[in-house]
Amino acid sequence: LNLCVRNLENININKNINNDNLLADVCLAALHEGQSITQDYPKYQAQYTFSFSPSQICTML
Repeated sequence: LNLCVRNLENININKNINNDNLLADVCLAALHEGQSITQDYPKYQAQYTFSFSPSQICTML
């Protein structure tokens, strides 16, 4: 499972991180991950049209 953590990976651990900064970084990571899922979902939906099962949901995500 490939999750987009580019914003979380770029957190500077040497500076003070407050809740607002962390929340903003988590929200940006979620935004990019959501865009990735939206773009890739049709490909997986077409691939698993006839054999769709709950286990493929993890693959899609």
